[in-house]
Amino acid sequence: MIHYYTNREISEKLEINLARWKRWSRSFLPPDPLGGMQSGYARQYVFKDLFKVYLGGHLLSHLKLSVPDSQQVLNDLSPWMKKNGFLELNGAHGEATEMSGQTNEYRIYFCPVRATGAKKGSGFCYLIRKTVATQSNEVTSGLKIEETIQETIIHIDVTDSCFFLQDPHVHMINFSPLLAALVKKLYHQPH
Repeated sequence: MIHYYTNREISEKLEINLARWKRWSRSFLPPDPLGGMQSGYARQYVFKDLFKVYLGGHLLSHLKLSVPDSQQVLNDLSPWMKKNGFLELNGAHGEATEMSGQTNEYRIYFCPVRATGAKKGSGFCYLIRKTVATQSNEVTSGLKIEETIQETIIHIDVTDSCFFLQDPHVHMINFSPLLAALVKKLYHQPH
């Protein structure tokens, strides 16, 4: 069953100021064809739209990007999120909880195209790292952790991902924990 959320419900569950949430939704979603000040209908969100607004708000408030830059990042990442099933959740509790609790961790690194030395183009380029396996071993000096990762590079013709991690303009979205935190707030009632 698809669950629809209202602005007030989202604001309360996510502990985000209602006016801020509405401002974010106007910035990151197209106008609501049914809603509006005069219509008498409150905007309703499916998980896909809710997640886009939440991620856009994260880019604004935590990474301090501008609204146009945050919109660009969302537009650029939406095909990847859709392809990997992050936008296909129907809001059902079990499905969303399963998706947020997956063992693969995703981190998204991005920086302005101009920072990479590209002669033309604007916007951002992206490195998406998926942790496939993690192994930890105790050694005399502490803990040794080995990760096996898969990388996806978007919007730039580069095979070496190291420049993303060395660029002073790089941003990082800790994607899996961000999704897990959203799902936890939406579906786990406070005791």
